Amino acid sequence: MRKTFIFFGLSLAGFFILSLSLLYSGFMDISFSNAETAVTQIQDKRPVVYFGVVSRYSPHLLYEGYQPLMDYLSGETPYRFRLRLSRTYRETIEQLTRGEVAAAFLGTYIYIQNHQEKNLRCILKPLNKQGLPFFNSVIITGPNSRIRGLADLKEKRLALPSPYSYSANWLFKETNLNRSDFDSIRYFDFHNTVVYRVLKGDFDAGVVKDRVAEKFSGAGIRIVYQSAPIPASPIVVHKNTPPEITRAIINALLKINLRQKQYKKLVQNWDAEFQNGFTPAFDKDYIAPKGGK
Repeated sequence: MRKTFIFFGLSLAGFFILSLSLLYSGFMDISFSNAETAVTQIQDKRPVVYFGVVSRYSPHLLYEGYQPLMDYLSGETPYRFRLRLSRTYRETIEQLTRGEVAAAFLGTYIYIQNHQEKNLRCILKPLNKQGLPFFNSVIITGPNSRIRGLADLKEKRLALPSPYSYSANWLFKETNLNRSDFDSIRYFDFHNTVVYRVLKGDFDAGVVKDRVAEKFSGAGIRIVYQSAPIPASPIVVHKNTPPEITRAIINALLKINLRQKQYKKLVQNWDAEFQNGFTPAFDKDYIAPKGGK
């Protein structure tokens, strides 16, 4: 009887783990089919266009904030747009080069590092609340922290997002701090995880995008230092992306005019990064800025 119970328990645990694995895989590929290429046919005869996105947030948060934008593109173009997530920043680059996605929401740092070698082209970048195509990386601390600036970070525990994100690299490139100055450094997959771990007290400080930090200001997160303006994370295509698809994306997103009520209402459910509209992007924009304040 005891052996039977143990066997049943182990079988149930195995089934639970397998179910979680399958569920996670489903989240990562919103298209539900890895075998399909960037453009396929569906029942209503419109081509399906797959849109990639780097793993800056959890699959749930990405789908919640990015899928409404896909729905908008589907309604404004001759295509059906589907979101295809990835497990890492690098995976999105590979999806573009293999033709599994026709376009992608990429990170600034990984675009600067890869666009020439991987034949990528930026086409659009989102605007911030001031109507400018920039963001800031910020150093955050918890509500009771005594950290007030860069000098206070030495010998502290530091949490960073993906090593392929701009925020994870900015601190060591644009300040006088070195990795050896810290007690410990740990990378996390998502910006939000960095915030959670700092609030929990597991780390003394963290680095994230400004708008992520602002989202948690009510929970006690404090910004103690910020970078100079950084070019906004671009929407990119591959050199082999059909030009008609590229034009359709550009025209639809540049059409958004927030002075008109219909568009102001439209973007309310989009990720905050896209709620202020878009502007054209060019390679000359993506040169790492210097300094901070």
